[in-house]
Amino acid sequence: MLLKSLMTMMGLTTLAIPALASEDHYADILKRAYVSSSSISQETLDSFRVSEEAEPGAVKELCAKIGLRFKKFGWEEDPCGKLPWRATLRTVKNNPLLFITYGTGSDATLILSAVHPDELTPIPMGFRLAKHLSENPGLVSTDQQVIIAPLVNPDGFFAPNPTRTNARGVDTNRNFFTLDWYEKSMTWWKTLKMKKLSHFPGHFPNSEVETVFQVRLIDEFQPDKILSIHAPLGFIDYDGPGDQKPIHMNEAERQAKALAGAISQKSKNYRVVDYSFYPGSLGNFAGNERHIPTITLELSTTDAKKVDSYWNQFLPGLLQAISYPFKKTIERTNNTQKFYSDFNDKPRPKTDKT
Repeated sequence: MLLKSLMTMMGLTTLAIPALASEDHYADILKRAYVSSSSISQETLDSFRVSEEAEPGAVKELCAKIGLRFKKFGWEEDPCGKLPWRATLRTVKNNPLLFITYGTGSDATLILSAVHPDELTPIPMGFRLAKHLSENPGLVSTDQQVIIAPLVNPDGFFAPNPTRTNARGVDTNRNFFTLDWYEKSMTWWKTLKMKKLSHFPGHFPNSEVETVFQVRLIDEFQPDKILSIHAPLGFIDYDGPGDQKPIHMNEAERQAKALAGAISQKSKNYRVVDYSFYPGSLGNFAGNERHIPTITLELSTTDAKKVDSYWNQFLPGLLQAISYPFKKTIERTNNTQKFYSDFNDKPRPKTDKT
């Protein structure tokens, strides 16, 4: 090597110098010294868009893939049906991010499922609810709107063994840009989760298209309440608004807790807990910081064979989340401002709420 040659010419010995790394090793060091990231930004968002012309074909192709995957788990083979699914963004694996809307009223409910596809039991729930609402249009009244995103993490679902993370190894329920993300997310991951890769929050907040997809749904539709379906903890988790203290609750907190109780009652008195907030989680981002009533329904197991029984148990609770007469009461603080994830297009205006 060059250094050894120079030392020899100068008459210096190299015996006391440890063996130097091979040239190949330098490339490995450099590779590990830099982070390669396709983070979403103003400059890169266009590469994740699905054009209006490509949307119908992309949705059809995705639904065919979903049907084949559902068949593997013994579920229905045509989960999408002939419903008017939308997809304006795609993942790094080129899978469209589906959503569907019902109604045009100002009382909006956002329902999310399959954020963590290794939690198998929630995956069919969003698709089944969409089909149920299509078959029973009277369930959504004229003053209501329902938005369903049934497969928030399709890349994780299509992995040989479904994964909690997306295709880039990020837990998108720890990737939201919450006020405590930079302060706490990495510390939480390294200490409480012992650097477990399935809980990696990403190198930056809002770096994943699946996270931005959820943020855009919140920005555009300004939901009065959000229900996210997970497993297998076996309870209803109240994610906010509120500081998790039962005293001195304001009107928004009282109404939101009543909503959780109403969902529980319709779901055979399923247990309600007030779990802690995680840095970068949906509950922290929407429930805690934006004061949007956010409920997590945790099914009891991830056993794919129990989907039918869970559907029968929780359909009344899902419908209760939609029909519950809740009107948002938000304090005007900096935390409740919209988070515009789309730098080019502003969300469509929405009727003011009382």
